[in-house]
Amino acid sequence: MGEAETRQKLLRNVKKEVKQIMEEAVTRKFVHADSSHIISFCAVVEACVLHGLKRRIAGLLCSNKVAALFMKVAKSFSPAEELCRKVQELEQLIENSKQNNSSLSNDRSRLSKLPNLP
Repeated sequence: MGEAETRQKLLRNVKKEVKQIMEEAVTRKFVHADSSHIISFCAVVEACVLHGLKRRIAGLLCSNKVAALFMKVAKSFSPAEELCRKVQELEQLIENSKQNNSSLSNDRSRLSKLPNLP
């Protein structure tokens, strides 16, 4: 099986497990952390992380619920812990970059308001 096919299969499995969790949430009104669907989802995510889809999975962490799930998994699974740490570092870098850009634009606007001296 080729690299692209393997990736597609792994992502298909993730989508399937997420769909099962959503169906359970609708039928039972909640999903317990020890649900077999959650455990299956964690196993599929583990397979993805071990396969090297870290960049693709990091995009999932935009959702607070998914981030919370990863944090919970990270307590007992070191690759997930490393992934969470890297995402937090990247978020911090992005935040710092935004703050620096904001302060630079404020400085420029203040400088443009100063009168021109001969």
